[in-house]
Amino acid sequence: MIVRTKNSARTLACVLARLRGQTVASEIIVVDSGSTDGTVALARRLADRVIAIPAERFSFGHALNVGASVARAPIHFALSSHAFPPDSRWLENSLAMYDRSDVAATNGAASRPGSHEPLAETFHQTLADARAHPLWGFSNTGSSWRAEVWAAIPFDEQLAASEDKEWAFRVLAAGWAIAFDPRLLIGDGHRRHRGIRALYGRTRREFTAIGSFAPAYAPLAPITVGELLREWLTDIPPHAPYGGWRRRLNYFRFTELVGKYRGLRHCAAASPPASYEPGAPTAIPILKRP
Repeated sequence: MIVRTKNSARTLACVLARLRGQTVASEIIVVDSGSTDGTVALARRLADRVIAIPAERFSFGHALNVGASVARAPIHFALSSHAFPPDSRWLENSLAMYDRSDVAATNGAASRPGSHEPLAETFHQTLADARAHPLWGFSNTGSSWRAEVWAAIPFDEQLAASEDKEWAFRVLAAGWAIAFDPRLLIGDGHRRHRGIRALYGRTRREFTAIGSFAPAYAPLAPITVGELLREWLTDIPPHAPYGGWRRRLNYFRFTELVGKYRGLRHCAAASPPASYEPGAPTAIPILKRP
């Protein structure tokens, strides 16, 4: 279990307690990137191993690669230090997905790609699915993957965000599948704790990154102002809080939509290359699925 941290003293103890309470025991590795609030001391007391990386070296991909490089289990898990497992069987339910030999990774999802229809059973994403819905998919807020797949296809350390979705494209292109199940869904409420300015910056970075690599796998056009307004007014998830106009006036949701719009527009203006070369090492042979 790889837990990325920075100034997470407020939530880390609870997160690690929930991991210790899982029905399957795990080695907990905390990768800290320059905490100043006592997070490291807390982690050293509660985790099995703590690795500190300089803040200036941080990227999501780098932190995950550092943690994965010392993890000993055949299946690696990743969890944000601000997120919480949905129940005590999160690890157990994730591990059960690997009964299929073509599954490279697992993740939670509330609905199917391109739809608000609730996901009632496990959905196995393929490259064709990712190409049809390039903005939907894998998230390292709470995920797992085969160690052997990561060894051949590490995370891109040069991306400022969305290293998870870029990694998923390469894994799917190698012939693997990714299993999504509603029982594995990790809430994303932690994204909003720092306010709308931070949420906007984070969302814009994510979609700027997606716009830099997704066109190598699937057509990805920037959204127009009209499409932005239409999505805000009509494309409302059924599980969204509140009802009627209160859903549409949710400023967190609108902030994320504007961040998405600006991120994709930024990439279009920068004229990204037609082919994407990941920043992670490319000399490692790609592991094809069995």
